[in-house]
Amino acid sequence: MGTAAEGPATGPGSFERLSEMAVTSELLASSEDLSEILHRLADRAREVTGAEYAAISTFDEEGVLTRFIYSGISDEQARRLGDPPRGRGLLGHLATCDRPIRLDDLRASPHFTGWPPGHPDMTRFLGVPIRAGGRAIGSLYMARGADRPPFTAEDEVAAAVLSLQAAVSVSYALARERRGRIFLLEERERIAHDLHDGTIQALYALGLECDAMANREDYPPEAREALANAVSRINEIIADIRSYITMLEAATPVEQPELTRDLGFVIRQLVPGSIATVVNISAAALQELTTRESEDLLYIAREALSNAVRHGAPTKIAVDLRQTDDATVLTIQDNGVGFDEATTRKGLGTVTMRTRAERLGAELTIIPIPGMGTTVRVAIPRHRDDEEDV
Repeated sequence: MGTAAEGPATGPGSFERLSEMAVTSELLASSEDLSEILHRLADRAREVTGAEYAAISTFDEEGVLTRFIYSGISDEQARRLGDPPRGRGLLGHLATCDRPIRLDDLRASPHFTGWPPGHPDMTRFLGVPIRAGGRAIGSLYMARGADRPPFTAEDEVAAAVLSLQAAVSVSYALARERRGRIFLLEERERIAHDLHDGTIQALYALGLECDAMANREDYPPEAREALANAVSRINEIIADIRSYITMLEAATPVEQPELTRDLGFVIRQLVPGSIATVVNISAAALQELTTRESEDLLYIAREALSNAVRHGAPTKIAVDLRQTDDATVLTIQDNGVGFDEATTRKGLGTVTMRTRAERLGAELTIIPIPGMGTTVRVAIPRHRDDEEDV
């Protein structure tokens, strides 16, 4: 039968808890990346409570779950589970609480809504909200199977102490990330302005000058033809830069990057409703991405989607993010007209995609098939040790 705890109990073990706090502080102080901090907190939650499974989530200001990082589930299990939780049911209820919830059997909770197929047994439950600034910014979740003993009051105290430390680290990391995002958006606006008022105007003036010379009767035909070709090339470059400016101005939300949300945002901006879109994002793939990787993958996806819509005339676009044994792989595939690599000029967007992939140490592959569509695939080598096996 499920029971909810009245609150953390006090008792012996204060020295041990102080020691645990010191260990946690040292772990958290050595990183400023939000994803890495969340991974460490999830692993630490398992350690301090003796849980088989643990997870940590973050919420935006509207209470929407933005990240879900787990510990104790193998990669294969995570791949079978598919999409990460959306923060409904018991997880959503915990976000409204200001005290821990400890249950002998979470299935007896009126807020429990069931498991997806393939979910491991998590009967014993301990949940602790992470609060800062008067609201829940996240939650810690710990669980055990039915064959394991329920969580104790001492486990609850350990988790509550960890949530206090998490509140400090996570709120600082969220603030840093938000400031970074705001700076990035401001920098995008500045670059877009400079490109429009400086580069495009200069190229336009050069194009007019070349066009005037191309129409001079005293120039030999071959020179006039070369100048006319130069005008066409300049116009193509201007079109490329205008497209790039549009991409810069189509900024993603200021909150921390989260591919499930932000890819949807980009698709709504760039893909007309007449083009069918299929999006598949696995929880295992999201689990390991850092903030920088999420940012760069989002940009590559945006550029690939823009190219497909502008040049491919597709009726369907598929976006897939999944994890293999060696890499986290993003694939954008359309069924449009494709193109011939040998005769097609590489645009500014393609060059920028390759630059971002190189910065990630990732492999970018663009596979065009004339008359059948284009596939853009970027594979980021996995960088965390596989220590999640149960």
